[in-house]
Amino acid sequence: MQKAGLASGLALTISLSIAGTAVGDEIRYVGSSTVNKFLTAAAEVYTAHSFNVDTGPESSGGEVCTLQGSCDMGGVARDVKSEILDQGVEATLIGRDAIAVIVNPANPVEDLSTEQLRGIFTGEITNWSEVGGADAPISPYIVTAGSATRSVFQSIILDGDDYAGAEVIEPDARMVPTVARDPNAIGQISFSFTLGVDAVRAIGVDGEAATVENPTYPITRPLHITTNGAPSGAVAEFLEWTLSDEGQAAVRQNFVGVQ
Repeated sequence: MQKAGLASGLALTISLSIAGTAVGDEIRYVGSSTVNKFLTAAAEVYTAHSFNVDTGPESSGGEVCTLQGSCDMGGVARDVKSEILDQGVEATLIGRDAIAVIVNPANPVEDLSTEQLRGIFTGEITNWSEVGGADAPISPYIVTAGSATRSVFQSIILDGDDYAGAEVIEPDARMVPTVARDPNAIGQISFSFTLGVDAVRAIGVDGEAATVENPTYPITRPLHITTNGAPSGAVAEFLEWTLSDEGQAAVRQNFVGVQ
């Protein structure tokens, strides 16, 4: 179950455990809200330890807290920076995520190319009629700068160009309801946030669909758990479980597994 804890702005710290189940050490997690989707699924079946979760700092915070030793493990939804790894942080790959391009269900557009998406998110394409949709202005939304979703999307789709004309949504979880309210919206978010949701629709990119079974979808990224040095104690036990068949089954509820 999820129990609300201390909130800082829009960031929420929660504890994850199974109701009525005795658990061992509490593992302090800071970082990616996307990786936390896995922790939430894991907490339904993993009973050896509980989790104290802070997703406010997103992936950047997952790197910093690990390096500083202020968390037991971090979550990073992209490649971990080399300068972080060079200082002794270790990254364990637990799965891969698709970054979905989402639109309002009323939007008739089914697929966009990388070039079309680059035009939309750099402000060069401003009307849906330019990409096969209705004659209506495009409302692009992007997540906050601290989120790996934003930087990975920028690297793959914008080829390093800057975003232009897009409204920033914070935290990431607000992206789905924002796009759901705007018939002209287009947004970026981990595909895991769209599962079981009818209020938005993930469209294809270059003819590929974002699913937990499609590793060839073009906007994908690695999901890492980071530790300060080699994992030990409760974290080592949890990571061993994560890479087991049972743990990977929990990963595959929202992501592409590594096994």
